[in-house]
Amino acid sequence: MTVEELTTLFPEIPADLRAEPALARLAECFDGVLKTAAKPSACSQDHTPDNRAYMKLIGPMGIYGYGLSTREKVLGQIEEILRAYEADPSAFAAELEA
Repeated sequence: MTVEELTTLFPEIPADLRAEPALARLAECFDGVLKTAAKPSACSQDHTPDNRAYMKLIGPMGIYGYGLSTREKVLGQIEEILRAYEADPSAFAAELEA
């Protein structure tokens, strides 16, 4: 998945993050997961794997978009996600499925 495809699916990703290499890596690494990720409803108590994927992979960028986080913090979170995935892809996938 490209950054353009990612931001088309999730327009809540702030424009100032779109040129970041970390976002391109996130889009590439999680292509299949991001295609099915879905934002949970505000009153949802039970989350599906698609909801958990959204909250883990896209949620921090949405929070930044609302001005409730910093650019540096969200970029650090993306890098942390990528490191965790690269260290153990199967454990990371299991975390999203749980």
